[in-house]
Amino acid sequence: MIEELADRWLLGLTGTPVVAVDRPGHGQDGPDLTVTLADGVVLTVSGPVLLTDGPAFAPGAAALSVEESDRLVGATVRSAVAFKNGSLRMVFSTGHHLSVRGAGPGETARLQKPGVFRWSCHQGVSDMKISGGF
Repeated sequence: MIEELADRWLLGLTGTPVVAVDRPGHGQDGPDLTVTLADGVVLTVSGPVLLTDGPAFAPGAAALSVEESDRLVGATVRSAVAFKNGSLRMVFSTGHHLSVRGAGPGETARLQKPGVFRWSCHQGVSDMKISGGF
């Protein structure tokens, strides 16, 4: 269930496992990163993705390359938050945090769970469609 707050949506993906991670186009002919979760949930990002071992701004947080994103396969989602300013943050059982700003030119992100919601962001403008509204 999605919970809307003043500045964000809590996406209700807690416990959903990551089944695949792909880097199909590396920004050339497609998204830089696609993360597929169980239940048909798919995240696609074109543009920068910050993957860290621990919270992005915590002391000692280590940034990982997108190439290391395959470490997420088999992990489960602990938290998934889409912000109305266009940012997205997902926390996984491995301790990894995936953050997307989505504010720069040409940056886009989409996270959708078919029949439940579709959140998208393009250059810092986010859009949320819930329950069959798309």
